[in-house]
Amino acid sequence: MKNRNWNYEFPEVPEHVHQTVLSTLAGLEDGKVKRVKRMKKGKIAILIAAAVAVLGTTVSAAEIFKWNKRAAEVFVADEAQQKELVTEQIAREEYQTISDAGLTIRAIQTIQDNNCFYALFEITAEDEGMQITENHSMGVLFDYQGDENPFCVLEWGFVGERQQTVSNSRYFEITGTKAEPGQEDLNMKIQFSSLNAPGAKAVDGEPVLEGNWEFLLNLHTTAPVRYEINKEYQIADCAVMVKAVELTPISVKLVCDMEGVRLLEKQEGVNLDQADQLSSLFINGIKYQDGTVVEEEGYQELQVGWEDDMYTKTARLTNVIDVEKVSALLVGENMDEIVFP
Repeated sequence: MKNRNWNYEFPEVPEHVHQTVLSTLAGLEDGKVKRVKRMKKGKIAILIAAAVAVLGTTVSAAEIFKWNKRAAEVFVADEAQQKELVTEQIAREEYQTISDAGLTIRAIQTIQDNNCFYALFEITAEDEGMQITENHSMGVLFDYQGDENPFCVLEWGFVGERQQTVSNSRYFEITGTKAEPGQEDLNMKIQFSSLNAPGAKAVDGEPVLEGNWEFLLNLHTTAPVRYEINKEYQIADCAVMVKAVELTPISVKLVCDMEGVRLLEKQEGVNLDQADQLSSLFINGIKYQDGTVVEEEGYQELQVGWEDDMYTKTARLTNVIDVEKVSALLVGENMDEIVFP
């Protein structure tokens, strides 16, 4: 029993709960914690004690989840919304730390739904004199364990100096746009191979430290709330048939009929077939049933284009929203309302 590594027996619990379990197990092995009477199999006794330790310490995952400060800056949410994202498994705290070649990489948090993916890591050099800047890079490979790559866009890099001062430790972010929302979870292996010095534009510099750091993260989907609109709205003085809107707490998908969108295109003097954007369909906020308006200041468009003669726009929201309370989507400079039935 003493040769068993209990650090890998309970990987999916928060750190302080994890440590409580380990302390209980250690106490059992040292004779400091009383075993369950008449239990002949020591392994079962230990598992029961570990379960008691967990149940006695936790209320729910949402109650003990501690959001990272950086993640909370990227996804703006109040405490209740943060807990809801944990309950819905949109936000997850990760518990993987690997050290090699003088560099420690820690997986901190993931936030994702059926449209977008965000992963936050912390990379720390043992040499406190080493300064990791936003212009450093990491050698990284992605493996989807035999499944097809679910992303149409995947980007990664260190956070900017406006978000974090330069030191021997720096946050590293991975963001992705999911091409086709799937129904099943996937496992993604992320293999870091080196910390690289700043290089030329879009080119990595020479490796500063080389090693092997492998992480396994889960890719899951979240069923959106879909509103069948099928109603014509006046948007920027053009009649636009809105077909549907899909919402999750962190993203939105808007589907409009081609004819009305072509009118907006002509009015704005842009060419959607050449990847131009329609400012009149920018998603600038949402309106709740009580009249409260939450304005978007920097939402990120994920996918925009034509799909079966429909114009579709998928975007990741900066502000986490309460989906069940939304009454309208606000678009364009005039904040034109697309009201839900």
